[in-house]
Amino acid sequence: MLHIIKSEQALAEAVLVCAEQDTLILIEDAVYLVNPLHKRFAALKGLNVAALVSDIEARGMAQRVSPSITQVDYAGFVQLTAQHSKSLTWN
Repeated sequence: MLHIIKSEQALAEAVLVCAEQDTLILIEDAVYLVNPLHKRFAALKGLNVAALVSDIEARGMAQRVSPSITQVDYAGFVQLTAQHSKSLTWN
């Protein structure tokens, strides 16, 4: 399943139900979580996590992205949705 995460609170809820084969994509304000110094960054450890580049850049986070996070553009986002039979958006 692809979990589309829009906020810090959404991540806290999504990680409770995330399976090993699932992927999380951080969009909108959730991209602040890509910073290894963020208080909730540890929640991403061991998960397959991507983040939307345009949202990272819009929030001035381009220089703070952890190397463990895969950065994707809109085409990459579409590819992730095609790879997963189900998706769930977390606000």
